[in-house]
Amino acid sequence: MLPYNPESTLAAALPTLLLRAPEGVKELRVAAARPHKRFLLIRFEGIEDADQAAPLVGSEVLVRPEQLPPLGPDEAYHVELIGCAVETEEGEPLGNVVDILVTGANDVCVVRDGQRESLIPLIDDVIVRLDTGAGRIVIRPLPGLLDA
Repeated sequence: MLPYNPESTLAAALPTLLLRAPEGVKELRVAAARPHKRFLLIRFEGIEDADQAAPLVGSEVLVRPEQLPPLGPDEAYHVELIGCAVETEEGEPLGNVVDILVTGANDVCVVRDGQRESLIPLIDDVIVRLDTGAGRIVIRPLPGLLDA
């Protein structure tokens, strides 16, 4: 498995994982898991060889929300940010978060309004208010951040 967050060990610690493939979602019990370079090697109960594992290749690995560890103050899961409306402190709408880029230094929201795309770093100097419950992010753009 190639995790979105290479530092996360959550999938290795869970007893079961959900795999979503074109055929649907199935829950599999984790028999063993360990990190290997930037991957997580997972062995599932009942999957004994490469032929049995082949249909799982390309599946998306999911966890249930209740399996996620609690967040600290001013933290949010990426999935909670997708779809949030982004606006400046002055109320200028910038669009909605359509993706999150994990850059290593800090995560970046990809914000689109249909005509333009903005890359908004998730850093304290930019984020004024993050309200995932209301689906809203307010930013204070650094000089040059929103220049075309």
